[in-house]
Amino acid sequence: EEEDPVEHLFIASTHAHLLFFTNQGKVYWQKVWEIPQMSRESRGRALVNLLNLTPEEKIRDCVSVRDFNLPGHFLMMATKKGVIKKTELEAYSRPKKGGIIAIKLREDDELVDVVVAKPNDQIVLATANGMAIRFAESNARSMGRNTSGVKGISLKKGDELVGMVVADPTATLLTVCELGYGKRTTFGPGDEMAGKEVAAVDDENAEDPVVEEEVPEEPENEAEDLNSANRYRTQRRGGKGVIDIKTTKRNGRVVGIVPVSDADELMMMTVRGKIQRVAAKDISVIGRNTQGVRIMSLDEGDTLTAIVRVPPEDISELEV
Repeated sequence: EEEDPVEHLFIASTHAHLLFFTNQGKVYWQKVWEIPQMSRESRGRALVNLLNLTPEEKIRDCVSVRDFNLPGHFLMMATKKGVIKKTELEAYSRPKKGGIIAIKLREDDELVDVVVAKPNDQIVLATANGMAIRFAESNARSMGRNTSGVKGISLKKGDELVGMVVADPTATLLTVCELGYGKRTTFGPGDEMAGKEVAAVDDENAEDPVVEEEVPEEPENEAEDLNSANRYRTQRRGGKGVIDIKTTKRNGRVVGIVPVSDADELMMMTVRGKIQRVAAKDISVIGRNTQGVRIMSLDEGDTLTAIVRVPPEDISELEV
């Protein structure tokens, strides 16, 4: 099977280039072979010693790329306020020492997540209050680097976007909440909305491209059939989406989403530095409109802050 030329940092090859994206919407470029190789027991090297980060910048994501000239490949970015932007991968092939603009952020907004999207991919956005929306990548037009993007999901007051993934019809979406609860739900196949492109816009560099016609959204049906409750239907971007998980006082707000299969394992970390490794298959697959189950026991006052997928090819490397 041919190896995918665009990969996550976890399986980056020595011939790849790493794109580091910060919360302030900048991207820094680093060759993998220029990063010092260290033993598993070493403490590592701080990114501030490799990249020219400002004191306010924090790394939000990292993407490994071996070929920037892949036709139809884009970087899709998502911000805390539900804005998304799709830009051709090739636009990020010319690095500068001080970094370059990846997305033009609005006031009080910040970059949350970045994925590589290719033709026929579908994107899922998830929010802290447990909402999610799935749409075709073609439903967002391609824009230049120094632009703000378009609306990906409509957020209710007090809500914010926490994650974005590429939907995999053969896998499940793991949603994790801050108090150690989570659940998996099947993505399900795409439907009739997939592949429908939005109308072209004359001025993609408009100063306020997010101000656009509101997309009518179907209300969440509390009496929806079982098939719908166990998958994420494809919609048009910009709507309110559907319930992904019930966020309550028991499980808290959503902190992240990860696409996983039964063969994967997961590394979870808390605010106080506690780490736990679990098999994805041990987490129940249930419907969207549920609270989930306990996946990590937390000490009083501690909260879950991050979760990372460990694919099968990397699991053996973590064995002691």
